[in-house]
Amino acid sequence: MNATEPKDTFDENIQYTSQQVEELVDSLATYRALIEASNTGAWEYFTDSKHLNCNHVYYSLLGYDLADFVALEGNNIQRTWVDFLHPDDLALAMRLFEKYVHRPVGRYENAFRMRHKNGHWVWIWSRGCYIKDSSGNNTNRIIGTHVDITRHKLAEEQMQRERILLRTLIDNLPDTIYVKDEAARKVISNKADVRVLGATAEQEVLGKTDLELYTEHIDIGKRGYADDMRVLSTGEPIIDREEFFWDEEGNKNWLLTSKVPVRDVNGNIISLLGIGHNITKRKKAEEELKKLNAELNQQSKELSEQAEELKVLNEQMIMQQEQEMEKAIAQGKFEIASEVLHDIGNALVGFGSYLNRINRTLDKSNIDTIKGLNQFLASQQTAIAGAIGADKTNALITITDGISKTQVTNKDEISNSVWELVNIITHIQEILNIQRQFVREHGEVHERKPVNLISIIDDCRSMLMASFEKKGIRITINAEPGSYVIKGDHTKLMQVMLNVLKNSVEAIKVDATDKKINVQLNQTTERIKLVVNDNGEGFDSETGEHLFERGFTTKKSGTGLGLYNCRSIVESHAGSFEIASAGTGKGATTTIQFFK
Repeated sequence: MNATEPKDTFDENIQYTSQQVEELVDSLATYRALIEASNTGAWEYFTDSKHLNCNHVYYSLLGYDLADFVALEGNNIQRTWVDFLHPDDLALAMRLFEKYVHRPVGRYENAFRMRHKNGHWVWIWSRGCYIKDSSGNNTNRIIGTHVDITRHKLAEEQMQRERILLRTLIDNLPDTIYVKDEAARKVISNKADVRVLGATAEQEVLGKTDLELYTEHIDIGKRGYADDMRVLSTGEPIIDREEFFWDEEGNKNWLLTSKVPVRDVNGNIISLLGIGHNITKRKKAEEELKKLNAELNQQSKELSEQAEELKVLNEQMIMQQEQEMEKAIAQGKFEIASEVLHDIGNALVGFGSYLNRINRTLDKSNIDTIKGLNQFLASQQTAIAGAIGADKTNALITITDGISKTQVTNKDEISNSVWELVNIITHIQEILNIQRQFVREHGEVHERKPVNLISIIDDCRSMLMASFEKKGIRITINAEPGSYVIKGDHTKLMQVMLNVLKNSVEAIKVDATDKKINVQLNQTTERIKLVVNDNGEGFDSETGEHLFERGFTTKKSGTGLGLYNCRSIVESHAGSFEIASAGTGKGATTTIQFFK
């Protein structure tokens, strides 16, 4: 056998005209072009001589060229086909082909793997049919084709794997899962669904509708079948519907059922997918809970009367306890505050005495002596130069002059620093005096008395003046004409105003170009309104939602109690306390209102 294209032969017993020959040649050319275009390998096997001829596409499917096989000897089906077969496919492929050769009835078909030139395996679909020689030349043959179906086989294997995985998944889920065809007959039923139906195997329920599956509970079967046909006809799904069924022992069980239509690529409904989640335990728990709620409601009704009787007495006791506790806490706070203020004052006095001692030491410095020495050396420069030399004299005068100037500079800096500290101590002592006055006035819990808000603002400004000056902040206070006196707790309102102003100071960056805080007061017949504006960092909307939460803070060392307490104090004075900001870097506005 030669590895060549299949030969086209004429019947020698027929006389062909030239036109018939041309037509036959054209037909053969068309045939070959069709084979080429379809990338189909063609082969012919002569059953008598056992020759196997193949076209070049046959070899190209395996990565070879026809020329690679030109040198092969005839009658070599082994080299041309058998040697390329996969070991696992060899026996079956040979047996099927030989069977067809010995009994060539119908069509030969088989799929097998052949080795590609680069080493991988190509799936081939081989088809052929027997052609008996009528000329008597013993040229009986089988002609056929080879088509590469590797991609289809791989896709088929992948689909099979995915089907196995999907089937494994649905059979191991506790929920019932099933598929029904367009007539509502089951075509898939997982293990959970089979158990619910009281069957032992999937085959027992396939091909049946709910009418046929629920013969002992006709109402359930009719309900399920009607729902199936409604979904299949309208395309409207059923989602999470609670349905009951009866198990083999006659117990009532519940499913949370969903049924959805399945459509093909054209949007036509071809089947129905159903899922049922067993909610029997939940339903029983709900029934128990309902029963328990009824019992509790009865008990609650019986207790409500007793609770109502105790309510008035309890409120009286709470009020009395709160008053006593407030009095005790306030007394303890002021006692502690008095001791702390006393200790701070003593410490400041001691610190001030050290500063005064430093000042006295500076007054006794020997700067004038060094200046005099320098002037003497300068006036005697010639005489001294004659004794120790000009260079040494100049160096001595330069050194004493430098020491003199350095001492003067150091003394000025130290003196300025000392006086700054003295001023700060004086300012702190003024604040302590104010606080001592508050402590003395509020050593006991008193009824609320008239408080002037303008006086509180002025006192707070005085207390924080050092902070304003240190940061270079300009504070302005604008109050419309009127009386800003309310009944309240002077100390607590002072605490609120100090907290608000301190927050504004801390919000303004040190390197800001324009630093200012503005306080405005106005009033109507219904309320007094106090507004504090600053051009500090501000805050975003998310931060603003949490500002008054207990424990929330944006400061590293904050406790998260300042604004929470401020709002509580203002609300206890029949007022409101709000903070707003247009965003980060856009300052903040604090609005406090006291309603008359």
